Amino acid sequence: GIVTLVARKGKVVQHKAYGFQDLEKQTPMRLDTIARIYSMTKPITGVAMMMLYDEGKWKPSDPIAKHIPEFANLRVYAGDKDGAPVFEAPAHPPTMGELMSHTAGFTYGLFGNTPVDQLYRKNNPLDAPSLQAMIDRLATLPLLYQPGTRWVYSVSVDIQGYLVEKLSGKTFPEFLRTRLFEPLGMVDTAFYVPADKLARVSTIYAYDKAKGGLAPAPGESVVTSPPGLPSGGGGLYGTAADYFRFAQMLLNGGELDGKRILKKRSVDGVHTNVLSEQGVKSN
Repeated sequence: GIVTLVARKGKVVQHKAYGFQDLEKQTPMRLDTIARIYSMTKPITGVAMMMLYDEGKWKPSDPIAKHIPEFANLRVYAGDKDGAPVFEAPAHPPTMGELMSHTAGFTYGLFGNTPVDQLYRKNNPLDAPSLQAMIDRLATLPLLYQPGTRWVYSVSVDIQGYLVEKLSGKTFPEFLRTRLFEPLGMVDTAFYVPADKLARVSTIYAYDKAKGGLAPAPGESVVTSPPGLPSGGGGLYGTAADYFRFAQMLLNGGELDGKRILKKRSVDGVHTNVLSEQGVKSN
């Protein structure tokens, strides 16, 4: 099933639903169907961080360890010698600006097979019971590369979710709810789906070779209560209508319906390429 929403100059000109939110039950997709939005969570977490930037809570030049002391002694993978991985000190402490742009040295552990990827899979920081436990696990893992030298899609945005808590004094879900979702009228966006909305949740499907078609994805049950680790990198549920309001706020330069979320200069900063043409290469 698919929900499409097209807007131009702030006006919704098309909003339609197609197919099924549940194939087995033949439940039609609806305009207000709730879906797990996975990495579309990342821009929301980034905006939360930029709200705190507007308040002077952090600077791009800050070492991450200024705000997360557990990261003060991170090591960097430097290749292998005699069949064993070699680790070295970072050329400079990874910064908040690098954390915000996936260039600090972290990874996911899912897309490679280096010794660092293997350690990520073994320790599984995103399976920790809380954001603090995730940080504690990450503090024991080496960086994949020297900070600022590569771009690697990573757990950086989950670390940002932890920082929202640390810098704001609110839990990450509470900050998003009170400072972002409620002001923007994002009524169905959260880290879990309450009982009264479960009938609106879309089943997540994957291709099943044996079946030769789609089947419910294994291990993808709906989160029905506040999670211990609210994932800033991929944990939110929401609707197309909610995400439109978030996107329109950014298109408007940081405000929607008279409610300012970000300063215009911060939105301009978000839209600016910060990757060095020569210094940073993609993985």
